Amino acid sequence: MDWWHLIDTSRVFVYVLVLTRVSGLVIMAPILHTTDAPVQYRALLAFAFSLTIMPSQWFVEVVEPDSLPAFVVMIAAELLIGLAMGLGFYILFAGMSLAGELIGHVGGLQASQVFDPVSGDQVPLMARAYQFLAITIFALIGGLNVLVASLLDTFATIPIGTIGFQPDVAFSLVAILSMSFNLSLRVAAPILVSTLISLFVMGLLGKTLPQLNLMSVGFGINSMIMFVVFAFTVGTGMWVFQEGIGEVFEILFAGLHMKINDGLLP
Repeated sequence: MDWWHLIDTSRVFVYVLVLTRVSGLVIMAPILHTTDAPVQYRALLAFAFSLTIMPSQWFVEVVEPDSLPAFVVMIAAELLIGLAMGLGFYILFAGMSLAGELIGHVGGLQASQVFDPVSGDQVPLMARAYQFLAITIFALIGGLNVLVASLLDTFATIPIGTIGFQPDVAFSLVAILSMSFNLSLRVAAPILVSTLISLFVMGLLGKTLPQLNLMSVGFGINSMIMFVVFAFTVGTGMWVFQEGIGEVFEILFAGLHMKINDGLLP
């Protein structure tokens, strides 16, 4: 029996578009975008998540492209929507990693580097620590749930098969990039200032009392001050990061012309 004619190719095409948009989010979103999880599991997650979304898009009518270039353009438009959402939060997490790198360099921890499975490079230990703390805060406040909910909302604000991309999204990503640099400086500022003051004081003492030979113990003192200030300011830094998450959601929602649902963020 020839059963191929029983398959509704239009629904298969709709599912491919849904899978493409979801895959863009899985590729770039924090927590999901990490080599700690094998590619097979991430692909299975995107496939299963798309299946759960498909019933809501079952009756959506999409004009199928009549040429390969038109098909590529439609797929690229769907992929960009998911990538833009994930990229916004990837930039925010990169700001936290930058704060850790600044602290590590000023605190004399350049040699203590670990492998970062997200970027695939060797990063300072403090950068990895701040990255883990950021992921923990993001998961505890339900950020991943809101990210998935915002992706579901895009299917209502940007219907499947819409060729074109909102130019406001590009401006939103630029705004998030600026906010990420600001966030990294605000998080690292207490440790940077205290460490620089310590260097300044030891420099003055070394000039006035050279017999003390402070250079031999200077790096150890800087590291000790860095860890002490880190212990007292890590909570404040995570609070600043939590506020940044809410701002990123607002910027992305505005760029995608989405309405913010009350009660999504704490």
